[in-house]
Amino acid sequence: MKSEPRHFEKWVSWTKELGLGLDFNPTCFSHPKSADGFTLSHPNSDIRSFWIEHCKRARKVGEYFGKETGQTCITNVWIPDGFKDVPVDRLGPRKRLEAALDKVFAEKIDERYNLDAIESKLFGIGSESYVVGSHEFYMGYGLTRNKLICLDAGHFHPTEVVSNKLSALSIFANGMLLHEPSCTLGQRPCCYAR
Repeated sequence: MKSEPRHFEKWVSWTKELGLGLDFNPTCFSHPKSADGFTLSHPNSDIRSFWIEHCKRARKVGEYFGKETGQTCITNVWIPDGFKDVPVDRLGPRKRLEAALDKVFAEKIDERYNLDAIESKLFGIGSESYVVGSHEFYMGYGLTRNKLICLDAGHFHPTEVVSNKLSALSIFANGMLLHEPSCTLGQRPCCYAR
């Protein structure tokens, strides 16, 4: 089933009753086409195209949320792509991810309704050696494409602190998405804009 705004009508009705907004993410995992640990950077162009279309649809759902609730939706893209073992090619997957994200974000959506965010990760189960969407990759991508950079306190090395990243990025970025991994269900992450 391909995600469409109509699939989320009950979500919107519920949040409107409570006077809340909604944020969204494409959920690029727990699907047979992500079973080998790759989505938007997958070497198979058919699988990569599937995920590009999926992320495009998620942005349209985010736009729908923003229009219906009257509160801007943040659609946050996070992917699990990476290697458990040391890869020979570290550049190829990042070039594929860059091209895929450019296709995902090609359609302009009114920022009153939807803001796009991208979220990095240091490592994950099955990607202990190399993550395609590293902080450095997304920092460069976000700054050059005017996307919110999501800083998740649980996605960095234990010796790194988000406050250092926040203060450095605030000089260059138009905004950031802050995500605390221990947030309780129902709390929206906050957006910082200068």
